[in-house]
Amino acid sequence: MKKNITIAKFITIISFLILLFSTYYLRSQVLKLNTIRMSSQNVMIDQERKDIEESSPVRKKEYEAKLGQYQIQRKHYEEMLDLYKSDYEEYVKRIKDKFAPPMMPRSPVKPLSPDVSDEMRKIGIEFRDQQFKYFSSTSKLNWVSCLAALSLVGGLLYLLMFDLEGKRIFYLVLIVLSFVFMIGPSFHSLMSALAGFLQAPQGIPMMGAPGMGVPY
Repeated sequence: MKKNITIAKFITIISFLILLFSTYYLRSQVLKLNTIRMSSQNVMIDQERKDIEESSPVRKKEYEAKLGQYQIQRKHYEEMLDLYKSDYEEYVKRIKDKFAPPMMPRSPVKPLSPDVSDEMRKIGIEFRDQQFKYFSSTSKLNWVSCLAALSLVGGLLYLLMFDLEGKRIFYLVLIVLSFVFMIGPSFHSLMSALAGFLQAPQGIPMMGAPGMGVPY
């Protein structure tokens, strides 16, 4: 009996370590995915810095144009306010003629350079490759974790029933805690998906023709 109890303890410890390893291994895979996601954001941030520097003269001109439009509207407002105080009838006539200053021209959207577009495509390919590895590892570890979980709970139940000299309360607590690790891989995949770690980062283009544009 003592030999069987020793074997049960050994199986329980090994099973617990396997489940613990599975959880942390999947976490490392998610961290790789998140690192790829952040690398795509870094590419877009660098591009945005360049765009800010290049568009500085144009934005100054836009500000001057908007300031001029504001001054026109301000002057019209002051004239209408004075007219409202001095000649209400004329004010009523004037408000029927809606004052609409001409619209400013729309600023064009700058396309991404081929270098940035290629870099984003490479990141997208790397992300999808790592995503495939993650799901492949999860599907394999799911069955390994299943066997480890059955061994863990079976060993703890055996110790709880037959280890009369052991601390049964301790075994019972371990059984309750083991449920967290039994659902480790499945729970980890679910939470990673809900947190968005398994989704492609923004700006990653879909697979298509080489000439297709990349969303900014």
